[in-house]
Order: sequence, then structure tokens, then C-alpha cells
Amino acid sequence: MRWRGLGVSALLWCALGCGYHLAGTQVHLPADVRSVSVGHIENLSSEHGWEKLLAFALEREVITRRQLVWEPDPTRGDAVISGTVRSVSLRPVAFNARDQAVQYELVVIVDLKLTRSADGTILWRADGMRVTGEYATSPSVVVTSSAAFQLQPLDAKNLRDPQWSPLSAAHAQAINIQLAEGEKRLLLQRLAQELARDAYNGIVEDF
Repeated sequence: MRWRGLGVSALLWCALGCGYHLAGTQVHLPADVRSVSVGHIENLSSEHGWEKLLAFALEREVITRRQLVWEPDPTRGDAVISGTVRSVSLRPVAFNARDQAVQYELVVIVDLKLTRSADGTILWRADGMRVTGEYATSPSVVVTSSAAFQLQPLDAKNLRDPQWSPLSAAHAQAINIQLAEGEKRLLLQRLAQELARDAYNGIVEDF
């Protein structure tokens, strides 16, 4: 079986030697940029507070990847990530038999840039970064066994459609509203994390 080990080693050596690498594993920033912070992120969307969610996701990405030093004070980092949340749009993509929306698509578009603190030089920039995702607003669509659903303060056995639920219609509607809000919140968090990951990979590789 030794030849198999040698084969894997040879393939790994070739991959590294031929210029292939995993996303976000090489830092191509200038030598004087080793610490970063998050500055002002303007929010032009109607999703109040989402810029804070994105800022936190960027912070966690830098800390988790450990290639750059996280500086919480924007005035002290070698470079600052800033940008604009251009839009957070929502549209229905699935309907039930009563023509009620049961699933929505979220589309988030942002502009981000990395600026050297010392002289204001823009080291990296990405305009129109776009991420999308879908979430359900009906118990008939939600996968209650999913990890995302388990994070919500809802009991799967209480999720019923008003037309056949033993719960009162008002109670069932309230549960559905809570479900929809929770699913949307989880998706917004996931999209922020996805944007932060894409931005980080771009920062360390594209320069």
C-alpha cells in the first residue's frame, strides 16, 4: 500500500508546485498590511441594522482565519474594510393552492473595499457583490429537522396550517409569522457570513 501514499504525496506536491491552492490560504497584501479593522458600512437598504450583521461577520472571518490580525479600533488597523449595503430585496418564489406566498428569495448587493490607513490607498475593491438565498414562511415548506430550524424557539409539533390545525386561526397565524421572521433572520445571518467569506478570500488573493 506504500505506493498509494507516495501517489498522494506526489499529487499534493504537484498541486502546490503548479500554482494550485485552497481559497483564502495565501496572503498577497503588501508587507505593511498585517492588521485590519472594519470601518463605516453605510446601509441604503430597508433592512435596518443589517450593516451591523455584516460588520460582525467580517470581524469573525478575520479572527477565525487567523492570517491577519484583527484590530477592533478602526483608527489603528493597517487597513480598514468599509462599504455600502446597496440593497436587500425580497420577492416571492413559491405559492400554495390559495395563491399565498410560502417561500421568498432574498438578494443582497453590497460594495466593499479595503483601504490602507497610512495613505488612503484602496488596496482591494469589489462593487456589486451579490448573494442570494431562500426561506420558507409556511410549515408545509420548512424542514423542521434542519439545523437552522433547531436554532429557532419553535416546537415543530406546533407548526400547523390554519386550514386544518386544531389551534385557533389567530394562534396558527401568529406561529407562522414567528416562523417566517425566524427563517428570514437566519438567512440574513447566513448571507452576511457568505459575503464576509467571499470578501476575505478576495482581499487575501486578488491584490
